[in-house]
Amino acid sequence: MNKLPLISSPLSEAWPSWLLLGLLLCMVMAEVLQPETIKMSFRTTFSRMERMFGDSAVNFLGAVALNIYRLCIISLTLYLVCYKGGDFSMRTYGLILLAIIAFVACKSFCAWILSYTFDLRRVASLYLTQYSNLWTALCIVLYPILLVFVNVGHHNFFQWLILIIAGLFCIDILIKLVQHFYQGLSSLGYIALYILTLEIIPIVVLVLGVRQIA
Repeated sequence: MNKLPLISSPLSEAWPSWLLLGLLLCMVMAEVLQPETIKMSFRTTFSRMERMFGDSAVNFLGAVALNIYRLCIISLTLYLVCYKGGDFSMRTYGLILLAIIAFVACKSFCAWILSYTFDLRRVASLYLTQYSNLWTALCIVLYPILLVFVNVGHHNFFQWLILIIAGLFCIDILIKLVQHFYQGLSSLGYIALYILTLEIIPIVVLVLGVRQIA
């Protein structure tokens, strides 16, 4: 009797588990090459500390490993949240990863232009460091959830859990943004404009794009 082929899904495909194993190695490498990467990311998330990450020196390979970890975790998270059924393919994941990389590159360029135009380079440097650490903490929290997600099955519970956690971290990011750039009532308009144009609208466009790809 011929065996029926398994339906392609996060549960039946092997590549998500191998991907997560590789990302775990990336995170371990980042922590070894840049000690206290994990500790600093969570301290930044739950305090008003303005200490710069990597005060001594940023290890190039450690930074590369950390960025690979974050980009791939965010890409896999969006894929799982937006997945509607059908082939759960690595090719589709690759397209989503490329979209995330393009999104981050464009967003970083726009943030640099704004900080240079309004002479906010010093404050922006502090904020962007904390912003980076917040995303690191988010990816670390998401990792075990994704690990269970791809090995247990495609359940709405995990999707909602991911959305709730991501929402809480986004709120924290907005709080940090106000803490760094608030200089009176007159600054609220600029902060609101930044949040709308460089946070909310790009993320909405990105999610809609990923939904089309997935």
